Amino acid sequence: MIKLQKFYVTDTETKVKAKVHYSAFTRRDGRPCVTLYAKEYGYDLDKIFSECENNSDSQTDYFEKSRVVLFEDHPLYQAALARAQ
Repeated sequence: MIKLQKFYVTDTETKVKAKVHYSAFTRRDGRPCVTLYAKEYGYDLDKIFSECENNSDSQTDYFEKSRVVLFEDHPLYQAALARAQ
């Protein structure tokens, strides 16, 4: 089970915790979403969400933090939207 807190997300089964911040907006294609951005480099958010995205490339010294986009049909969308607002 995933719990969304104000400053972090926790997987209660594995005890993995990732610090995040939330952003709610509507994409260019008109789909409302909430994006969870990892506050730290690493893969903790990837361990919690299977749909996590991180396009880091160590070969070119390009590193970015992980993010997860939750759309209206995702079961955690309403909880994430409440945290974003």
